[in-house]
Amino acid sequence: MKRLQILSLVVCAALAFTGCKDANYQTSPSGLKYKIIAGDGKDSTKEGDVLKMQVTQKVSGQKDTLLTSTYGKMPAFVKIQTPPPGQPTYGPDEVFKYLKKGDSLVAVMFVDSLIKKGLAQEAQLPAFLKKGDKITFTFKVIEVFKNDSLAQADYQKEMEKDAPRQQKEQEEMMKKMQQEQEAARKKEEDSLRKSGAITKQEQEVSSFLQSKGITATKTAKGTFIKIDNPGTGAPVVDGKFVTVKYTGKKMLADSTFESSSFTMPIGKGGSIPGFEDGLKQFKEGGKGTIYIPGYLAYGKNHPPIFKPYEALAFDVEITKVSDTDTPPQPMPTPQPQPNQPATRK
Repeated sequence: MKRLQILSLVVCAALAFTGCKDANYQTSPSGLKYKIIAGDGKDSTKEGDVLKMQVTQKVSGQKDTLLTSTYGKMPAFVKIQTPPPGQPTYGPDEVFKYLKKGDSLVAVMFVDSLIKKGLAQEAQLPAFLKKGDKITFTFKVIEVFKNDSLAQADYQKEMEKDAPRQQKEQEEMMKKMQQEQEAARKKEEDSLRKSGAITKQEQEVSSFLQSKGITATKTAKGTFIKIDNPGTGAPVVDGKFVTVKYTGKKMLADSTFESSSFTMPIGKGGSIPGFEDGLKQFKEGGKGTIYIPGYLAYGKNHPPIFKPYEALAFDVEITKVSDTDTPPQPMPTPQPQPNQPATRK
């Protein structure tokens, strides 16, 4: 059973705590302030039972902050356990053994007490916590399981039920991250263009191709493409999933750093900009080489095996273009090999 990390949970606004001077609050041996609102459950709990609960947490200080909540999400599953001897105790899990099905618990921890007990260091407190703050938890017991197998079965059901929400949340996070990365890339590109660096990097690729007698076409984006076979199948366009076999090289050194195959969604930022731009010049079955100026490769935020703004070349073969696919994989990031820090042959 995956144990709930108590300090990462959040508090329900409906049971928000307003003060610890209420006579209904009790004090645990460690100093935890808590209040149990009895439900209609009759069976007592014991060591080893698993509580299925809705949990919320907030921080109260100069400004109340709701951190997170399981309401509308995956409930928390927590096993009732006694801490090992000698381990400092100060948290809601001290009083879980008193809860029954249907009960609610409000528990209050003080940041000063966490520091005093050695459970936190002031210098290492997260940004949302400071001395003098209190952390208020609320718990609502939905179910009590008397053995791990029953709890595990219900846990899996809840995971399956919550999967669509988690997927949507992950997609939204990925979309936001891609938008931020694209905005940062465009800002950097604008700066490079003003300084003349982009012209210089494109000229570097053009001169290399000319010196090797290679005929390639420059795209509107700035990538250079040598097409050996354009392909006859479906075109590579945004919204498609593309499986590509490739061999990556450092262009000027003509040294191979990676040969592999992977599947990526087009239009989702699944690779360096020049690589995706190059793939869009082919159809399924196509073969050729993509030459990428440094600013459209890894740029300044490069893996350790590359220099900043190093130009790259990729021999590619488009083996499949489809509307759906297995979960997309990100473009592999080249890693240095033992005793071979720069290349892999």
